[in-house]
Amino acid sequence: MTNFKEIKKLFEITQENGFTEREILAYQHVCDNIPKVLFDYYLQLGKIQELNHTQDNLLAPNQLKLSEKEDYVIFYIENQWACVWGISKNDLNLDNPPIYMSTDEIDWELECSSLTDFLYAIANLQAAFALPFNAEEFYNVSLSSLEIIRRNFKKRDVALTKWIGIEFYGNFDNDVIAVMKNDGDYDLIYASKSEHQFKQMNDILYELAE
Repeated sequence: MTNFKEIKKLFEITQENGFTEREILAYQHVCDNIPKVLFDYYLQLGKIQELNHTQDNLLAPNQLKLSEKEDYVIFYIENQWACVWGISKNDLNLDNPPIYMSTDEIDWELECSSLTDFLYAIANLQAAFALPFNAEEFYNVSLSSLEIIRRNFKKRDVALTKWIGIEFYGNFDNDVIAVMKNDGDYDLIYASKSEHQFKQMNDILYELAE
């Protein structure tokens, strides 16, 4: 069974809430099998609303769809369908396949080298909006401000490289700073499960906003 410990720590998940194995088998309406990591994610975490539907959306097993050319299985969508994320049908037999992003369901680019990396990266993005103590709005910062962030906070080893370009930072397991590229500058939003930790973050980050 795949251990999603980083995601569970980020959201402080102590009780799993997922689809039943029978519900997961609804994927068979579009493909013969799905990767083990995706199956395990559906089983353990698939029905947690704040994790899977605060900003962007995990498709339920019975909502999985094929791309325009039927060469990718789409399982995650940006909230306005500006882009989608999918798994190549050639990789469905892999336990932990690479994940690709498309804005038109025809041309695809590598987003993350593994499904586990993608799920942790997208969980960080969801957390920036979902965790209870948060910035509530985007702040625009310069490159010099980004360097201050990099000096004060640990960069996470996952990112969304093709969708906008989003890096994640945080000094604790249950907080996150999402930094997004924006025409030469950067937008950031940040959040924490802890009010005390959020205040520590905010003391540094609020002053960086332009």
